[in-house]
Amino acid sequence: MDQKLANKLFEEGAFLFLLGVPIGTEVGIDFNSWRTGEKFKGIKMIPPGIHYIYYSSVSKEGSVAPRTGFFYNFNKKEVVVRKWNPEIEDVINNCTDEERESLKANLKNLDQHLGPYPFDTWKKWMSLSSKLTTDVVGKVEPLQQKISSVTELISSEDVPAPAESPVKEKRIKRSNYEDELLPHMQPKPGTALNFTKVPVDFYPVGSSAMEITKHSIDTSYLLEQMLSTWERPNQMLAELQMAFLCFLIGQVYSAFEHWKNVIRIFCFADEILLKNPSLIVEFIGDIYFQMQEVSPDFFVDIISSENFLIQTLRVLFGNILENDAVDSQLKRRASQLKQFVTQRFQWDFDVEPNDEAPVLVELDESM
Repeated sequence: MDQKLANKLFEEGAFLFLLGVPIGTEVGIDFNSWRTGEKFKGIKMIPPGIHYIYYSSVSKEGSVAPRTGFFYNFNKKEVVVRKWNPEIEDVINNCTDEERESLKANLKNLDQHLGPYPFDTWKKWMSLSSKLTTDVVGKVEPLQQKISSVTELISSEDVPAPAESPVKEKRIKRSNYEDELLPHMQPKPGTALNFTKVPVDFYPVGSSAMEITKHSIDTSYLLEQMLSTWERPNQMLAELQMAFLCFLIGQVYSAFEHWKNVIRIFCFADEILLKNPSLIVEFIGDIYFQMQEVSPDFFVDIISSENFLIQTLRVLFGNILENDAVDSQLKRRASQLKQFVTQRFQWDFDVEPNDEAPVLVELDESM
């Protein structure tokens, strides 16, 4: 790094102290992770803004524990302190103001114990987290403000019913044998990500059969319901960014499932293309950056059996590029994304899917 830039980051960047972390622990921030050494005490020169910090304890045999992380909005020159608790193998926030001020006054002497933030990956991080705000993070993150790659499940019998609801939630009826061996499980309260729920009703009350069919194809009504849970429409895109980062870096599979669901709803929302084209332009931009960070084998390994992204993007491109009423900027951005994913993943969006191709019937000439 250029010395001038290094000096500026040291003076204006934030500092994260992770005290007492065992040697060999995996510690990371954004796209970079390391195994801690004897001198490690934290990370310096962190650019102001929202970042993702994560860690995993490592056994003597080299086994790595599930990844735990949290989002934090660093202010300019801020000093953040977390301490390792060996009993729970996690970092906790129990630093006093006096301890923090002592560390802040001794930054230059502690410099050798702090690893520099890898500035060369900062632009990539910004491209994938550009819409994140403290409001969005605060709404989506678990109540305990920690994100674990492994969901802690407990029996639903151990979870008290909501205070405002005098009746228990309805359950799917199962056989006695299933009830004995397969208890109802759900995430421990306060540990799950609070993503926007996909509404059960995908069409307005009182819709005709024709309208129900329309809404089963065009997810605009469904998308508008989800957008209404936020103050601004692009906060839904911020949630989509957060879901992608929680999967890509946090290794949270449920975040990947939510990302897939929201991607499909956006791609099948035909009517919204005319109502809010700027939102879809932003959506396409986010997908473009996300597709840069996954290898060509990524979708083959995980979802190739369903061709999920090929199918959904094919619908999106068709709805945009084949509609003369669609905004020209939106058409241009869709064409750019189509060209990019075609080249990167070798996907052909112009080949008609087998299940949509016309069926050829051979007639018996003797009849």
